[in-house]
Amino acid sequence: MKNQMKKMTTLMLLLAVLLTGVLTACAPQAPAPPPTDREVEETDSFGKETTLAFLDSVGREIELPQPLTRIAPSGTLADIVLYTACPDLLCGISIPFTETQLKLIDPKYDELPVMGKFYGKGPDFNLETVLAAQTQVIVDIGEPKDSIASDLDELMGQIKIPTVFIEALFDGMPQTYRDIGRLIGDHSRTDLLADYCEETLALVNRAREEIPPEERVRVYWAMGELGLNTNAVGSFHSELLDYIPVTNVAEVEVSNRGGGSEVSMEQIILWDPDYILIDTLALAGEILDDPAWQSLPAIKEGRYLVVPTQPYGFLANPPSINRYLGMRWLGSLLYPELYTAETEDEVRDFFSLFYRIELDDSQLEAILDGTFN
Repeated sequence: MKNQMKKMTTLMLLLAVLLTGVLTACAPQAPAPPPTDREVEETDSFGKETTLAFLDSVGREIELPQPLTRIAPSGTLADIVLYTACPDLLCGISIPFTETQLKLIDPKYDELPVMGKFYGKGPDFNLETVLAAQTQVIVDIGEPKDSIASDLDELMGQIKIPTVFIEALFDGMPQTYRDIGRLIGDHSRTDLLADYCEETLALVNRAREEIPPEERVRVYWAMGELGLNTNAVGSFHSELLDYIPVTNVAEVEVSNRGGGSEVSMEQIILWDPDYILIDTLALAGEILDDPAWQSLPAIKEGRYLVVPTQPYGFLANPPSINRYLGMRWLGSLLYPELYTAETEDEVRDFFSLFYRIELDDSQLEAILDGTFN
C-alpha cells in the first residue's frame, strides 16, 4: 500500500512539472523594446554589426556603417566640434590648422587631408579627397539652412557616402554633443562636454537673473583695421554678449558678414562704453596710438580687454564651442562676484577638457595677453 502511495505521489509531481513547462512555453513573451538609432539593423554572417540607422537633426534616417572610424567634417564648425568630441575618428579636416594652432594641437592632425567646405567661403568641398580618405560618413554641423535636407540628400546621392546633419545652436550645444555621442555610439566623452555646456548655461542664466539691465556693463566690440567695425546688437556673432550678460552699445544696422557693421568714431564717443573689447592685439596697438580713441574714458582709464584668439577666438572667429569659454572668461573679468572661478583656472579647465591640452604658465599667459604665436 505504501509503495502504491509513493508511486502515485511521484507520478503527480511529474505531471505538475510537465504542466508548468507547457504553460510557460505557451505564455505570451514580453515585447522587445522599440529599436533606437543605435541598435543593429543588419548583421553579417558572423553576427557583427554592419549598419545602424541614425536619425539626424532634420529628421532624416540614415544608414551608417558600424563601427564608425572615419568621419569627414563638412566645414569649420564641424572641424572644431568633432575635433573636441572625437578627434581620432576624423579622416580629414575642412581647412588646415595654422602654424600657431599646431603649437597647441598634436601635429598628427596636421597630416589629415584637407577636404574643403560644403557651405561658406573657402576651398570647395573636394569629393575626390573625401572618397580617397575612405570616409564612412560626412557630418555637417551648424544652423539648419532651409535647403539642408535636400542639399545633403543630393550630396549623398552623388558621392554614395552617408551624410548627416547635427544642429548646433548657441544654447543647444549640450544636445549637439549628445547627438555626436549617439552618432559614434560612445557617450563617455561627449557627455562630459555636454555637461560643461549645461553648467555654463546655468551660470550665465543665473547672472542674467541677478543683474538687472540698468546695472549691466556697457561694452563696444572694436573690430577691423581701425576698430570702426563691430558686431551690432542682434547679430549672429554678438549673441553671446546677451548671455554674459553685458549691454552691447552698438545699436546700428546688423551685418552678419565676417567684417561686421561699420560705425563712426563720433558714434562710439557718444555711446561712451564702460569697456572696449578689442578683437586682436594688433588692433589694440592701433587704438592706443590713436588720439581719437584716447579721448574715450574707457581707453584713458584702462578699461579695455584684448580678446584672446588661440587656438580660436574666445568670443567668435569662428562662432563655435570656443564661445562658451569666452562667456566664462569675460564674465569672470566683469562680474567676479558671480563668476567666482579664477580666469586662469577657467581657461586651463576648458583647454584640458575640450582640446586635451594641459597649458603651462607661459602658454596660459601668452594666450591671455594675445602674444601667443
